[in-house]
Amino acid sequence: MPILPTTVVGSYPQPEWLVDRQMLGTRLPPRTRALEIWRVAPEFLEQAQDDATIVAIRDMERAGIDLITDGEVRRESYSNRFATALEGMDLDHPGTALDRTGHPNP
Repeated sequence: MPILPTTVVGSYPQPEWLVDRQMLGTRLPPRTRALEIWRVAPEFLEQAQDDATIVAIRDMERAGIDLITDGEVRRESYSNRFATALEGMDLDHPGTALDRTGHPNP
């Protein structure tokens, strides 16, 4: 390992075939599950996310990155992964809160 190892900070860009970027661009980051952003049918989503993870890892390897990550390609947003893991959350009936634009957001 070099004295100053390289890594990728933040999420690796998700491929266009995996997520609907136009839909993501019209809303603020979801705080609950946002299954509608995925372009792949639910029964194939896990495999597609695995494939996107492999693509991200291979890109980092080709770039010579020392500390490889999974690229976080399975994430729907920076906050909902944490929020949906909390015990006692009713994910089927989420409440809403006003987002920074003043609009309700689950």
